[in-house]
Amino acid sequence: MGVLISKPVRFGAINARCRAIKSTMLDEAFFQKAFRAQTLGDIYSLLKRSAYAPYLESAEKGAMEAGLAEAFSSLYKRSTSALKVEEKRIFDLFFIERERLAERKLALGSSQERMKNYKSADLAFVEKIKEALRTIEKGPNRDLKRILGSYFDLLNLYTIVRLRIIYRLEPEEIIPFLIPYGFRLDIKRAASLANLATLSEVSEAVSDRIGRPFFGYQEFRQAVAAYHRAQLQAVWYGYPFKISIIFALLRMKEIELKKIRALAEGIHYRLPSGEIEKMVRGI
Repeated sequence: MGVLISKPVRFGAINARCRAIKSTMLDEAFFQKAFRAQTLGDIYSLLKRSAYAPYLESAEKGAMEAGLAEAFSSLYKRSTSALKVEEKRIFDLFFIERERLAERKLALGSSQERMKNYKSADLAFVEKIKEALRTIEKGPNRDLKRILGSYFDLLNLYTIVRLRIIYRLEPEEIIPFLIPYGFRLDIKRAASLANLATLSEVSEAVSDRIGRPFFGYQEFRQAVAAYHRAQLQAVWYGYPFKISIIFALLRMKEIELKKIRALAEGIHYRLPSGEIEKMVRGI
């Protein structure tokens, strides 16, 4: 009984705040206006009418990016402040150490050595994820496995399509870059996809698992992004007092920030509005 009472006390206020923040996330109307933007000043003006306003000092690209990073950092600190050490571990692994891992990968050595180091780094990271999940109780554990697994499904599908379909690498060259973790695509199934030669074959093999088929690269990006978003949305149903709601909100905000950065990058480099929209829709 004590545990049942402690959860609403510990998570009641923060989960209510998470739901309130979720309701203020940028909607389709914002992006429709943003796709018509001509300058970074236009994006800045739109964002000044959003929850990001306190963090934005100017329309200069670097200042906007710094403000957005500060906004996420502030949200992260506030959202994880009530977590126990073992609970926060899974958050820090995904939102902080994951970024550091990506930076370390960029600094790896020669081609053959790089593949070996990639595999070693990924295996170590996945083991940390699994170890952290073992400390989380059953309900949130199930939610977090869905979110994390679908994220790694997404990464593995991107790796396969980019290296096999676009760059025409051989399957044995691709498999070392696959992450041995997933939700609906375990490593065995992901590795089998590396043998496929066309995007239509990949679609036929995975459409039942990610929810819809795709017929071109942009549709592929949108399909896998929608699949991951669906797993994030699923967390918000059911028992409300759980850490997975906090995790889902942070991941949704991370995706939202990535979309804003894509908008800013596209306008900064004067890409056509149609190309910018494709970039954003695929995140």
